[in-house]
Formats: sequence, C-alpha cells, structure tokens
Amino acid sequence: MNAEEDLLSVHPEDGHVDGNAVAGAMSLVLGREATTIVLECAECGDRHRVAETRVYLRCPGMVVRCPACSACEVLLVDRPHRLQLTLMSIRIMELP
Repeated sequence: MNAEEDLLSVHPEDGHVDGNAVAGAMSLVLGREATTIVLECAECGDRHRVAETRVYLRCPGMVVRCPACSACEVLLVDRPHRLQLTLMSIRIMELP
C-alpha cells in the first residue's frame, strides 16, 4: 500500500481524509498553525476546526468540506510558484 492509498483508506466510502491533510498547506498560506482555526459554515452555520473538516485530495487541488453539511468551504490549489487559497462557503474564520 502506498502513502496515498493509506490516507484514503481512512474513509474509503467517499475518499476523504480529515483536515490535518490540508493543515500544512493552509499554514503556509496563512502564516500560522491551521488545525485549530475555527470555521463557521455559511450554508448550515456549523462551527468546527479545520482538523475536523473533510478533505478530498483527488480533485484539482484540495477541497475542504464542512463536516456537517458537506458544503465546499475552501479550495487550495498548488499552482506554479504559488499556492492559491479560495474561501467559499465560510461565514467566519477565527484565527487563534
């Protein structure tokens, strides 16, 4: 089993991993530890830490979804010479 298969085996039913998978890249963009950042979903109002989100890696970039309603909250794309972070269905982002 390779590393990607090992990560995806956590939730084989839909291929997601937890938010820790995106925390390193988000930390680079935001300049601080990302796992404890609190997000409030604009769709359902759920409040959760980045570490609790569902992350899909088999997409163009990393897609971060709300653990309560699956709304797409963040899209992180590794582009040549830069990381692009797009905030989507987030009402509030609290940086500790």
